Amino acid sequence: MRVLVVGAGALGQVFGVWLAAGGAQVGYLVKPGRERWGEGGVPVYRLRRGGAVERRLVPREVLTEPVPGEWDMVWLCVDSTALRGRWMADLRDATGSATVVTITQSGQDLAILAEVWPREQIVQVTPAVFAYQAPLAVEVPRPGIAYWVPPGATLGVHGGEARVREVVAALRAGGVRARPERRAGRGDLTAARMMPFVAALENATWSIKATRYTLAAGAGREALAIIAARHGRRPPPGVPAWAAAVALRVLPRIVPFDLPAYLRTHFTKVSAQTGLMLQEWIEEGAVRGLPAAHLKALSAGRS
Repeated sequence: MRVLVVGAGALGQVFGVWLAAGGAQVGYLVKPGRERWGEGGVPVYRLRRGGAVERRLVPREVLTEPVPGEWDMVWLCVDSTALRGRWMADLRDATGSATVVTITQSGQDLAILAEVWPREQIVQVTPAVFAYQAPLAVEVPRPGIAYWVPPGATLGVHGGEARVREVVAALRAGGVRARPERRAGRGDLTAARMMPFVAALENATWSIKATRYTLAAGAGREALAIIAARHGRRPPPGVPAWAAAVALRVLPRIVPFDLPAYLRTHFTKVSAQTGLMLQEWIEEGAVRGLPAAHLKALSAGRS
């Protein structure tokens, strides 16, 4: 199987390691100027309570523009703001009928991708993994990508049945827990629960103590109602303000990395994506006649 991973960031490298472990030939599409990325292999660490386990990621090839080839899968490991522009059509033309896998969680991403590829060609994966450029402290012996999979976490895979089977099989072959998702929206709902708290943390300059948890919880309930309406579901419960506050105080003592540093580093990097998600929920709420006052307050706090 030949796989093209678009983006050599943290998640792009983690998925590349997993797919290669399952026997895939993994190439990368990166930005111009990074042609020599991956030469000699790069370290990717799985974090566990007992320490870090290192694997070497050795790309089969590194491209800076889409090149026609016999690709079986294309993994879009870039943030939502990158899924726009002419390059997407160029990528489609170069990869033909390959299964297109997206890991982004913005609600509009599928519609944007469906303007480029047939919808039945697209598969959505909910990542269920923390990944970042390491070290944040001293959790790995030398620089590389580190990742942690929460105990029992399973990647959800949604799309057409045949292509979902293909993606699930490729992940499982690499030792990853993955399962088909029959109903759409798991990733959307997960983002609706969590991203308002990320936005509130960012607005508080990443201070756990100064974060406005009540505002974030209200925004989460609004986002969940909007996403549930989109998928024809009843709104699921959100995360209570007190639970989020407790979790952000307790989790740093449990996870095998510096969680506050991870949140600050990772979500500062993708801050534009956070703002995009808030704005999309606000706009969709207006169209559906659903409340979005808390979401608007969170979004206003970013300026």
